[in-house]
Amino acid sequence: MHFADRVIETCRKKKSRLVVGLDPHWDRIPPDFKNKYLEVEETLVAFLSKTVAVTTSYVAAYKPQVAFFEQYGLAGMRALNRLLGMIRKSGGIILTDAKRNDIGSTAEAYARAFFGDTSMPPGFPSDALTVNGYLGSDGILPFIKNHDNGIFVLVKTSNPSSGELQDLPIEGGKTLAHSMAEAVNSWNEETVGESGYGNVGAVIGATYPDHMRSLRGLMPRSLILVPGYGAQGGSKEAIKAAFNKDGYGALINSSRGILFPKDWPEHGFDAIENAAAKARDEINTILLRR
Repeated sequence: MHFADRVIETCRKKKSRLVVGLDPHWDRIPPDFKNKYLEVEETLVAFLSKTVAVTTSYVAAYKPQVAFFEQYGLAGMRALNRLLGMIRKSGGIILTDAKRNDIGSTAEAYARAFFGDTSMPPGFPSDALTVNGYLGSDGILPFIKNHDNGIFVLVKTSNPSSGELQDLPIEGGKTLAHSMAEAVNSWNEETVGESGYGNVGAVIGATYPDHMRSLRGLMPRSLILVPGYGAQGGSKEAIKAAFNKDGYGALINSSRGILFPKDWPEHGFDAIENAAAKARDEINTILLRR
């Protein structure tokens, strides 16, 4: 199914625009939980598969951050592969956060790693992937050959130092981020599906409401993946601005705020489920008050 159409259908069905970031900070997983499984691979799979199971009713998609698995070498990557298989088997949408990019045959190899092709299945099966667009279209086109898959291009990231480069002024009064948003809009045009949205989306942090407003206007038919909600203190105004008038078009990510809520050590996975339900409802309330 067309990626963006599937996202919009899932958002409508679940009445959710929430993405749960699967960032398993090892030091935040309780010692008694880790001691139960002993091995890194089994601990990660047990913790995250249970997290997915208790949150699936409230979540539009999951975003595993590859770095949190790569740091453990083969054990971590085996855990990631198993986790992706579990989410896919359950029908969940997977937005893998790997920020990959290159050109030519290397970009094609990255695309096969996460999306596969007619000659081979994906090594890490994903529905979408975060990519760095600063190599230009040579590094984008290999990822959008198949309309079953999508990408989210870094446009304006949520970190404090993002402005050092992304806010650099260029001719015409625009910034580098504005120029990237225009490129995303161009790449997206030929991928638009029945929902009115295309498969080339953008990453724009919830920490910058003014940027969100101006950048959303440049990409009216792109999905926006919005990090920075929850633990990073993202702005409600930025979240409002990420959505189109139809109430769709944005996916709001929360990672630590759901995986490790304040009452997690005491209440376990009930706390994670409650955090996901609360986040979904808060996002929907923000939308109603636009």
